[in-house]
Amino acid sequence: MLNKYFLLNRIIKTLISNKFQVFLNKGCFDIAAKKEYKMLIKASFNVDGLSEEHALSLRAISYFISAYPLIVSVKTNRGFLDDKIIYSRFQIPVITPRMFDLLVRNEEIPLIEATKGKHLVAIDCEILKTKRKEMGLSLKELSRLVGISKKALYEIENKRVNPSFETVEKLEKVLKVNLKQSFKLERPRPAYLKPKNNFQRRISKEFRRIGIENSCVYSAPFELVGKERYSLITRLSRDTNEIKRKYQTIKKISSFFSSRAIFITKNARETSINGIPVLLESELKEIESTREFNKLLSEKI
Repeated sequence: MLNKYFLLNRIIKTLISNKFQVFLNKGCFDIAAKKEYKMLIKASFNVDGLSEEHALSLRAISYFISAYPLIVSVKTNRGFLDDKIIYSRFQIPVITPRMFDLLVRNEEIPLIEATKGKHLVAIDCEILKTKRKEMGLSLKELSRLVGISKKALYEIENKRVNPSFETVEKLEKVLKVNLKQSFKLERPRPAYLKPKNNFQRRISKEFRRIGIENSCVYSAPFELVGKERYSLITRLSRDTNEIKRKYQTIKKISSFFSSRAIFITKNARETSINGIPVLLESELKEIESTREFNKLLSEKI
C-alpha cells in the first residue's frame, strides 16, 4: 500500500502541474482527470494484481462517459516495466510513471508495444513504401539490406504485422526516414458487465427496453452507467436513507464527468435530492421511451 501511495502522489502531482482537474476515487479507478479530454486512471504498483473485474468496469465507465482508460504501473511479478514500452492489460494501455509524465506534457512517445514477449513498433507503412520506391529499391533488395525475408517486408508494408524494434531501426537507417508512429490514447471498445444482483438486472433490462445503452459496473460510486444523448450515472438504492448518505458523492462525480445522475430506488418519498432526480423502480417500468424518461426526470428536478 505504501508503494501505491507514492505512485498515486506522483500521478496527481504530474496532473496538477499540467493544469488538469483531478477527482479522487477508490475502486476500479483511482483518479479522474480532465482538461481538453478526460482520463480514468488506475494506479497499480504491480499490474499483475489488477483484477479483470476492475479492468472491465474501468473500460465500461470510460466508454460511456467518453474518457480514456489508462493504467499507470511500475512492475509485474516478473520485473520492472520498461519506460519506453506500452503494455496492455484487458485491452487497456499500461505505462510507467515516467511515460505518463511525457504523455501529459504532450511529448512524442514512439508506439512500441509489448506483445507475446516481443517489442513491436507501429509504423507509417505509406512512408515506408513511398520511400522504398523513391530510392528504387525492390522488396527483395530492401529486405536483404535489413536482414528479413521479402515476405516479412511485404507483410509489414501492407499493415498485416508490426515489425520488431530492431527491424524498424534498420529500416530507418537504410531509408533515412522516421517511420515510428506516436502513442495516442484511444477510446475504449464497449464493455458490458453482467449484473451482480436482481435489482441491477431489472434496472439494466428496463433501461435497454426504453432504448438506453448501459452496463453494470463494480467497485464504483454508482452501479449503472449508460448513454442516451448524454452520459448517465445511476445509483441504485434500497431506500431514502441510503440515497441521502450517497448523494454528495454522486453529485460531485456526475458534475466532474458532465454527466446526468439519477437515483433509482424501490421506495422513496422525495422526487429529488439536491438536484438529483429520484426515480422509483415502479415508475421506470411505466416508461415507454427515452423521451418519456427525460420528461419525467425534468419534472422531478
